[in-house]
Amino acid sequence: MTTAKILEEQTLAERRFKLAVTTIEATEADGTKRVLRHEVYHHKHAGALLLYDPARRVVMLVKQFRAGGYLGGAAQPMTEVCAGMLDGDEPEACVIREAFEETGIAVAAARHVFDAFVSPGGTTEKLACFIAPYSESDKKGAGGGVDADEHIALIEPTLDEAIAMVERGEICDAKTIALLYYAKAERLLDAK
Repeated sequence: MTTAKILEEQTLAERRFKLAVTTIEATEADGTKRVLRHEVYHHKHAGALLLYDPARRVVMLVKQFRAGGYLGGAAQPMTEVCAGMLDGDEPEACVIREAFEETGIAVAAARHVFDAFVSPGGTTEKLACFIAPYSESDKKGAGGGVDADEHIALIEPTLDEAIAMVERGEICDAKTIALLYYAKAERLLDAK
């Protein structure tokens, strides 16, 4: 097992999140020591939710402009599962809140399926990933987001259509790809 200790941390910027240069000494299981010096973006943890309608065999996805994706060359708007940062709440409460804000769908509970670090080489963000079934009667709000910088459109493709969108490069968001392939592997929308 690798152990590590922080030797030094220098804050470069601290606005929405902190960006720091961190010097870490890592000691490998065989005793080998290395000193690493990396820029690390201290991002809040977040939650993501794949909503799926078993009766109609569709998934609910959101489309919105993403500045990071735009700067990285992704076509805009990007297609994703609903997601958001934890605001002092538990991950399940976060994804239930985000689902309502972004899609207008009210779900009572979500099932945690895995956690993932988004880009562990440069950010501290850990993403808790969930799934939840919904039906047309669960549409209780307008959706579209609540923040001034959000402009969200909704789509409901079948799971096969969503997977085809991944394969064509139309969906290039990692959390969305992971949750869609999870749904496919678990046969969440197969005819019963």
